[in-house]
Amino acid sequence: MTMKKIIESFHNQGFAIVHDVFEDSCLEDLKRDCEILVNQLARRRLEEGKLTDLFADSPFDTRLIHLFENSPDEVPTIFRPELHLEGFYTLFAHSRLLEIANQILGPEIRIYPNYSVRPKLPKNKRTEVPWHQDAGYTSGNSDILRMMNVWTPLVPVNRRNGCMEFVPESHRNGVVQHNKDQYYLRIQNDALSPLIKRAIPIEINPKDVVIFSNLLFHRGLPNKSNHVRWSIDFRYQDATQPTLRSTVGHLLRSKISPEKAVRDATHWASLSFQ
Repeated sequence: MTMKKIIESFHNQGFAIVHDVFEDSCLEDLKRDCEILVNQLARRRLEEGKLTDLFADSPFDTRLIHLFENSPDEVPTIFRPELHLEGFYTLFAHSRLLEIANQILGPEIRIYPNYSVRPKLPKNKRTEVPWHQDAGYTSGNSDILRMMNVWTPLVPVNRRNGCMEFVPESHRNGVVQHNKDQYYLRIQNDALSPLIKRAIPIEINPKDVVIFSNLLFHRGLPNKSNHVRWSIDFRYQDATQPTLRSTVGHLLRSKISPEKAVRDATHWASLSFQ
């Protein structure tokens, strides 16, 4: 897809799917760093006496299931401060993504302080995300935040293992009313019902990304497979704006203050979530 088509789709549909963005080496770096996080969990559980086997030979997409087989309520659903490893920088600062973000947001780009790795285990209610807008989480001020959401899987995603669903063009409705669900916010039915029939599944592969508006209606389907649906989501923001959070994120590209931007993977790994 050409840059022009990507930008048009983002503005008109509220999202754009871009295939084969990442190199093999980038995907390998991301999986390596996710495996580092899983190894740390495994060793910790072994030290706590909750495991007798590290399951070191288990495949990437099933190992976490084995590690928490007897205690599913303890399995992590998100990694966030742990993402200051060099491999994640190759994703967050990927040149093609930053070029798209520059077209949408302008030259001052920060990674918003909401970047996450999400292991979605089978039959885990805590990872079944209802219909919402990301903008709903920052109240009525969200519509002033100029952002570009990015989501990419580390395993092929489809309806069975819990892909996302989008409602095209729903970003045109502004911030709608949300109610508090057990774990998340949920769009009120009166705003959702007229549009729900237009929902489409976002089935993509590793190396693909979907970019979308923080106003787009979306949800995460349940994982009914026998493996972990690994994914990474993050947001680029116009860095001339406040984050409306106590955290400030990190500058990735800037013409105003280039000396303040993250320089490289080593620099990223020396920083912390803030």
